[in-house]
Amino acid sequence: MSVEADLAAAGRRLLDPAAPPLERLATIEDPKSSARVFVAARHDAVSGVLCEESVFSLRHYDELLEQVLPGTRYLVGDDNASRQVRLRQLHAAQGWLDAQRTPAAADSEPNMAPGFRAWVSAMAREEAGAILDVLQRRARTGEPVNFVRDYAFLMAWRMARRIVGVPAAERVPGLVRLMVLARNLMRPGPALRLKDELGDAAATLIMLQPLFGLVFGTIVNGAGWMRWLSRKTATPALDAIDVALAMPDIAPHDSLLTALVAVKPGFAQVADYDLQARSVLFELTGALVLIVGKSLSELAAYAISPEGHAAGIDWDALVTRLADTHASQQDHDATVNEMLRLAGGSRLTRTVRNDCQWRGVNLKAGDRVVVLIDAASRDPAAFPDPGRFNPDPARPYITSGPLQGPHVCYGRGIAWTIMREAIAATQGRIAPAGHARLSLFAGLPDDLPFIACRQ
Repeated sequence: MSVEADLAAAGRRLLDPAAPPLERLATIEDPKSSARVFVAARHDAVSGVLCEESVFSLRHYDELLEQVLPGTRYLVGDDNASRQVRLRQLHAAQGWLDAQRTPAAADSEPNMAPGFRAWVSAMAREEAGAILDVLQRRARTGEPVNFVRDYAFLMAWRMARRIVGVPAAERVPGLVRLMVLARNLMRPGPALRLKDELGDAAATLIMLQPLFGLVFGTIVNGAGWMRWLSRKTATPALDAIDVALAMPDIAPHDSLLTALVAVKPGFAQVADYDLQARSVLFELTGALVLIVGKSLSELAAYAISPEGHAAGIDWDALVTRLADTHASQQDHDATVNEMLRLAGGSRLTRTVRNDCQWRGVNLKAGDRVVVLIDAASRDPAAFPDPGRFNPDPARPYITSGPLQGPHVCYGRGIAWTIMREAIAATQGRIAPAGHARLSLFAGLPDDLPFIACRQ
């Protein structure tokens, strides 16, 4: 069996109420490492592993990044002094942006406050409308719309450019060009070209994908070729951030990059301010371009699939719900999270800090615990009738990682807002083609046929 098949089988076993909270999975352990691998799948166990930082560390991600890009870190890392600097940078930048919008702004929770999300919503509607205006021309020609490339990833790229403020890399690595060539040779339909904004979106996505895959897909040790590929593809993206930090005037005036430069004088005691700010911008750019674009594509694919129909949701119903201006923001968030719960399939890894016994399971320092978000999101103990679409703000969603604790996802409000506006904006503009199915390439969404609607 493959690693994914072994994990899926373990997830099914662990959802049994009589099963232990963790199960050791020796079949996927690395023979070159002494670290044992355990799996968590029940909702209560997954939530515990994600939130109990005194027992479970995120240093695994820091170590993988250090092997590839020394000095670069994600907020999804161990809660050390450098991470606290990055959080302070984000909070200060957020406050500066709030003050630019209105001097009276006082957001109690960074990037989740109504004022900030209203600003993101307006921006997302503007960008979605501009893209759809161009795609509308295909209603006359009958040319299909690739929801993934023509809309989801382009939308995610445009929003990252405006919110984060980092431009496209000045040069596209040869490896990225080779990967695009391989995709064009292996996939039918129009070729993917590295020009214009579609090309910028595709190039940025491909530059960031290997590193995200290495960091969040590795359980014990990453393969040498994957580390090499990640270094070669991600370095130009970091170089683009260095250029932008040195010339902040090229960024939108209300972007995080501009804000981070503006608040720098308040961090005179931080010698590596630019290095930490670069990590913040790198992570948020990657999260917006890769995760938001991928999630948009997967939500659309689920809504038009037989599985979505069986769950009680289809594309028209999803669009109608998210376009409803009378629904509250909490209701819209619940709809997005319910779709992510049903359509998602993610996992995260934690490292045991010290020898201990956790919920009756003996663990050793250095053991890895793989938490299966997709299994936990369908745990009948947490979600009665888990296969049915039933959005509710009170449901215990963990689709974006924990929604509480020190590692709550910073960008969740931005992501939920963009996905809601992007889907709602398609009403009467584009619609799924008959019998459309999502196609993948290199593990990412690649094609989902839609058609432009005549107006």
